[in-house]
Amino acid sequence: MTWRLPPLNAVRAFEAAGRNVSFTRAAEELRVTPGAVSRQIKLLEDFLGVPLFERGNRELRISEAGQAYAASLNGIFEQMHGATSRVVNANRERSLHMHCAMTFTLRWLMPRLPQFHKLYPKREIRLTTALAPVPAHLLNTGDFDVTIQLGRGDWEGLVAHRLAGGELVPVCSPALLKARAIRRPNDLNGQVLLHSLARPNDWREWLVAAGGDKVDPTRGLRFESSSLAYQAAIDGMGVAIGQMALVIDDLEAGRLVPAVDFVFQTGNAYYITYVERAARHPQLVEFRDWIVAEAARFEQQHRFPHSASSMAPERASAAISSDA
Repeated sequence: MTWRLPPLNAVRAFEAAGRNVSFTRAAEELRVTPGAVSRQIKLLEDFLGVPLFERGNRELRISEAGQAYAASLNGIFEQMHGATSRVVNANRERSLHMHCAMTFTLRWLMPRLPQFHKLYPKREIRLTTALAPVPAHLLNTGDFDVTIQLGRGDWEGLVAHRLAGGELVPVCSPALLKARAIRRPNDLNGQVLLHSLARPNDWREWLVAAGGDKVDPTRGLRFESSSLAYQAAIDGMGVAIGQMALVIDDLEAGRLVPAVDFVFQTGNAYYITYVERAARHPQLVEFRDWIVAEAARFEQQHRFPHSASSMAPERASAAISSDA
């Protein structure tokens, strides 16, 4: 069937003007000028061949034909609204839009996501990553359902569940450690420090806590993300400052080793966050409960220290052991 339809923008302008009996209020609702509304309605009147409004000097009245047309359109727009809402809500029922820090996504979340999809094969996740954390207010506007980001768990207006700590430890390749004989924080003086532009203060904070006062925290090589800095350390380019939770797999596999046996807790951790009203959505609850349980198992396995601490070599080895 071939539909004979009027200009849809003109129909939308008429529906708003007919409901408000005002070009000005219709323009405010549609965020256009009253002149634009008037032109659209004139276009629709030309298409229909009948006047929809009776225009006086200071008075606007909807014509008899306009009233009948507006009444029909109201029902059509209600049907369109209902159909659109059903599609949107159905999509929300099966998808979860998540924002997550890039390195956490690559090194912690992605290896675990296949297990979630085995448990909930019909759930879809739309994952957005970035180097910078998502502003908390975006969760309040519906841009994302949940976010995973680093902080102290005190975002205003958000519910936060701790996933993994932000412990810092310098890491390098086994070959580099053997060649350079690094033992104490100040032994890092003269070594190539690998920095992440996304986390520019990590080296400074660790050196202050560890007592590395002879080491310049600003020198070295800089990379866009922590993942790149970790890979550079694996390749023997220097010493990276690693977040223990994100380098643990490399430590256990022997691709990286702690350059110095001092682990520093910054007070930050990775949290999953969402607005409180979102907790009633089944897909969010399922994902939250699953990832919080995964995080609990992860920390039980590794038992990272939660305060600044210096470990003897044998304790350092135990801290990165999956048996700990």
